[in-house]
Formats: sequence, C-alpha cells, structure tokens
Amino acid sequence: MKKAYLLAPLLALLAFGVGYWHYAGQRAQELAMLRARAESDHTAALRQEAAQNELAVQAALAAQARRKQELADQAAREQADQAARHAALSDRDRARDESTRLTREADQLRRDLTTEQAALAALEREQTAALDEQVYLQKFNSKATANIGDLTAVLKKLAAATPSPTAPADKAAPTGGSR
Repeated sequence: MKKAYLLAPLLALLAFGVGYWHYAGQRAQELAMLRARAESDHTAALRQEAAQNELAVQAALAAQARRKQELADQAAREQADQAARHAALSDRDRARDESTRLTREADQLRRDLTTEQAALAALEREQTAALDEQVYLQKFNSKATANIGDLTAVLKKLAAATPSPTAPADKAAPTGGSR
C-alpha cells in the first residue's frame, strides 16, 4: 500500500498536469483570441473615434467659418448702420443749419422790408413835399413874374413922371429930417 500512497498522488499529479497542460493550451488560445478580438475591437473603436473626431473637427471648422462669416456680416451691417446713422445725423444737422440760416435770412429780410418800407414812405413824403414845393415855386414864379411886370410898369411910370437928371443936388439932399 505504500505504493498506492505514492502512485495515486503521482497519477493524480500526472492527470492534473495533462489536464492543466491541455487546459492551459486552450486557455492560451482563448486568451490570444480574446486579446486579438479586444485589440481588433480597440482598433475599430479607435478608427471610429478618429472618424468621429474628424467629423467633429470638420463640423467645428464649419461652425467656426459660419461664426466668422456671421461676425463679418454683423460688422458690415453695423458699419452700414453706423454710416447710415452718421449720414442721417449729417443730413439732420445740415437741414437744421439750413433752417436756421433761412430763418435768420427771413428775419433779416423782414427787417430790411420794414426799413425799406419806412424809407419808401419817407421818399413818398419827400416827393409829396417836393411836388408841393414845386407847385409853390411855380405859383411864386408866376407871381414874381407878374410882380416884375408890375414893377417894370411902375418903374416906367416913375421914370416918365420924374424930371430929368439935371439936378444932381436934389439927389444928394436927404428927404427926411436930420437928427
């Protein structure tokens, strides 16, 4: 029985070794297949992730280009709005300045009109006065002409009635009394 004590564990060890060797070979193949499958799955996942990353990069670049275009469009709109606002303000200021200038010019023309109307009224008064003076002078001239005619007639009568200038002494003698 001593042999049985030695042979049984050796046979069990041998059976265990054969089973282990067989199981280990299968397990190594299974592990190799699992590793190969995991590696192929990992490679496929990496490829898929790389493709998704590429798509994400392309989408990000497209979004960036869209944002850049939108910003450029917005800047152009703002610049156009600012130019339009500036033009409107310039037009408003120009219109206000023109309105102010025209108002001042109208006020000046009203003052000039009042001044000219006053000057015209003064000229009309002067014209009326000049016409009155002309009428007066014509009457005065006709009266003076008539007086000249009358005085000439009186002088002729006096010359005919006065004695001849043979007596110069009479002329020298005063007619009134002396003092």
